[in-house]
Amino acid sequence: MAARGGRPPHPLGAGPGAARLAGALRGSAVNVVYASSGGYAEIAGISMRSLFESNRDVEELAVWMVDCGIGGENRRKLLSVAAEYDRALFFVHGVDPSERAGIPVAEGRWHPATFQRLFLGSLLPPEAERVLYLDCDTLVRRPLAPLWERPFGSSSALGVDDCRSGRYAAELGLPPDAPYVGSGVLLLDLARWRREGTEERFLAFLRTRGGDVTYVDQGVLNGTLGALGQTGALPPRFGAPTVLFDFPYRDLLRLRRPAHPPTEAEWRAAVEDPAVVHFTACFYSGSRPWNADCPHPFAAEYLAHKAASPWREEPPRPDGRGPAGRLTTAAAHLLPRGLMLAVMSFLHARAYPWARGVKSRMRRRRRG
Repeated sequence: MAARGGRPPHPLGAGPGAARLAGALRGSAVNVVYASSGGYAEIAGISMRSLFESNRDVEELAVWMVDCGIGGENRRKLLSVAAEYDRALFFVHGVDPSERAGIPVAEGRWHPATFQRLFLGSLLPPEAERVLYLDCDTLVRRPLAPLWERPFGSSSALGVDDCRSGRYAAELGLPPDAPYVGSGVLLLDLARWRREGTEERFLAFLRTRGGDVTYVDQGVLNGTLGALGQTGALPPRFGAPTVLFDFPYRDLLRLRRPAHPPTEAEWRAAVEDPAVVHFTACFYSGSRPWNADCPHPFAAEYLAHKAASPWREEPPRPDGRGPAGRLTTAAAHLLPRGLMLAVMSFLHARAYPWARGVKSRMRRRRRG
């Protein structure tokens, strides 16, 4: 079956058969989407295994994997994970964001795979009306029915507030008190996206910004849907980022100065029993579970899933940070706590969004 726009699923997606495809597209089915490159396929597969293991009671659960260069061996391993749990897995070819936008799109330290969530309305069949998007670097620990069944209300995208200062929203042209959600865990109303031409709105925003948006797809999503009042917040336990685990509650507020801080009860629920852990990079802890000696409190659970996966023999990955990143982590642990929080808060909550805003204004002047 071809995806909307004439883009067929990967041939290996035919494995589950027509009955599986029909089941995945029933209104009662839970459809989960990942987008992965070859470099992240192992991490995506371990996340997918945690999803299946934590949601055994879901009658119909299907995964759509947007393939951005996964490669044959990793595809076979991913299919074997789905087969172990008797779940459907479909591969869909990814798209080039620059080709879609018609201008060069800056990817920074990310990969084109990160942009794929913006194009799910055309990548997936039109029958896929509600989907849950998960970043590859997530660990699913609890049943997701409470997340899947949440009403959209006036929103078309629900995500965990990214715990950032209002300057990030302002840099996107939004009011400083506008919600700013992370894009690692997203419940998406694709039916509405298709009706309202949301994908073209994303592309228009990219073009307006000259293809260079702070935090890439996340900036596009917030800058577009935020202006329409279509972003809504999930409790942080549905996508707990690393920074929540690295800092006590009061230090977290001092560091991030978030426009929409979680309550202390929400923070505690997220760090003590998260439904979904999002292994984001954080300067303080530095490494992530696929690196050696990761200090994250849920690294052991990730490694347990890896040990039961087709990637069990893969060695830990080298620390991909450059010298500056490693130096920042070392300095953060050497400086007095109060001074460290003040310096990093200034850089993250003020200096970086200010610098991005200056860059955006200069770019618009050059074009105008």
